[in-house]
Amino acid sequence: MKIAFLGTHGTGKTTLAHELVSKLKKQGVDAGFLSEVARRCPFPLNEDATKKSQIWIILNQIIAEMESEERCGTLVCDRSVLDGYCYYVNKFGRSPVLEALVKEHLKTYTKLIRVPIREGLLREDKVRSTNVKFQRDVDMQFDRFIEILDLGDRVQRIKKEKLSDEEIVERVLNAI
Repeated sequence: MKIAFLGTHGTGKTTLAHELVSKLKKQGVDAGFLSEVARRCPFPLNEDATKKSQIWIILNQIIAEMESEERCGTLVCDRSVLDGYCYYVNKFGRSPVLEALVKEHLKTYTKLIRVPIREGLLREDKVRSTNVKFQRDVDMQFDRFIEILDLGDRVQRIKKEKLSDEEIVERVLNAI
């Protein structure tokens, strides 16, 4: 099983992914965690990203998932391949080649958890932008591509209602 959280930066995906892995392990599931590959990208990120940056992130996400899947029964990713593509499209527009690759790789996920912008979580971390407009622009790409790529049935959407991280993870557990 492979589960990925998707959404723009600063929404709490990493915290939710860690909590999900912890709960799965407490249930006796052989669960592993894959952190965000963008943090290891040697090229500019955020508003300064280049095509090279985003392609590096997309390809390294796929590679990291393939390597990690071999080490555990259930892999929880704090990002998906769609994330890198949404950042790419936000700045450079659609790419038929990348879109085909992303669409094909999206078939490897058992469940995608769409995390919306949750107020108060966008903080300076020396990696991701704190520009709210940039965050919202990227966020809009996710809903657009969930529809374009017809992912509806495999996506669990987290509502914008005020839920604790624990309540969100319980809903994810119930869905898987």
